Amino acid sequence: VETLAMAVDAKDQVTHGHIRRVQTFALRLAKALGVNDPNELKAIEAAALLHDMGKLAVPEHILNKPGKLTAAEFEAMKLHVDVGADILSSIEFPYPVVPIVRAHHENWDGTGYPRGLKGDDIPIGARILSVVDCYDALTSDRPYRPAMTQEQATAIVVERRGTMYDPRVVGTFLELLPTLGKVI
Repeated sequence: VETLAMAVDAKDQVTHGHIRRVQTFALRLAKALGVNDPNELKAIEAAALLHDMGKLAVPEHILNKPGKLTAAEFEAMKLHVDVGADILSSIEFPYPVVPIVRAHHENWDGTGYPRGLKGDDIPIGARILSVVDCYDALTSDRPYRPAMTQEQATAIVVERRGTMYDPRVVGTFLELLPTLGKVI
């Protein structure tokens, strides 16, 4: 798991450290939400490190593009979810990593990808990961924009509550956020 995570991190230097922050935050959020099954926590821990595994198959000119992606480039980027899940399917994890990775871009209202899952059909680990992943991405410098402030990023997460994100996950995230400053 660690070696695979390092490979993803090495490919995308722009987001260096992103997966470690997401992992730490996702585990704390999961515990705050009452996830206490050891296998589910291990799955979230591994999925947080490996959720972008499929980006190994995305051309670097798309990954590191300084501007908005074209429709075709966005479709190529979206493939990272299934590619990553397919790569990880060849590993016999003793906990459910693949469903979390495959669903981490699904939206609470069913408008996400790749399957259009909705609500509780989305694994809790994926619902947690999507909020944490978004927040960390928004508060980090990216090729296409500078990092947002905590307030700006929080406003976006709140705006997406109930559409992209599970309202309960967002509520718990907001409660934890003041204690996570040193993590993120």
